[in-house]
Amino acid sequence: MSTNEASKGEILGRCLCGEVTFTGKGQVADMHICHCRVCARWGGGPAFGLSFTEGIDFKGPIRWYNSSEWAERGFCTNCGSCIFYRLKDNSVFSVSAGALDDQSLVPPISSHIYVDCKPAYYEFADSAPRLTEEEFLASIANNKDGTGTS
Repeated sequence: MSTNEASKGEILGRCLCGEVTFTGKGQVADMHICHCRVCARWGGGPAFGLSFTEGIDFKGPIRWYNSSEWAERGFCTNCGSCIFYRLKDNSVFSVSAGALDDQSLVPPISSHIYVDCKPAYYEFADSAPRLTEEEFLASIANNKDGTGTS
């Protein structure tokens, strides 16, 4: 983390063209990898989603796409970068890990979700917990911890 980012408790990121920028507040809370078909179609593979302990501010030409009954995805209208995911009730907001300016701030994987939807052509070697779609949906229904990305 740069001295400027550390002193402000802010983590900076942007889209490919730089028109959309964001500031994560506090620290990176966790990183979840989603293997669902919606994420694969949205970004070309599994989604690496980060959240921040004190929220996020963003600006620039963002368009929101209604991707499911409960979630929306945000992308840059200029370059098309897939950057944001949020639940419609605003209880969860995450950003694509690759959009952080300082990649050294990306933490180890916290969990994998929708593992029963993962295609056979890739594997991850980490030992993070793996939840099926059913297990994941039950976990957010039970505690509303909001780590979902579908």
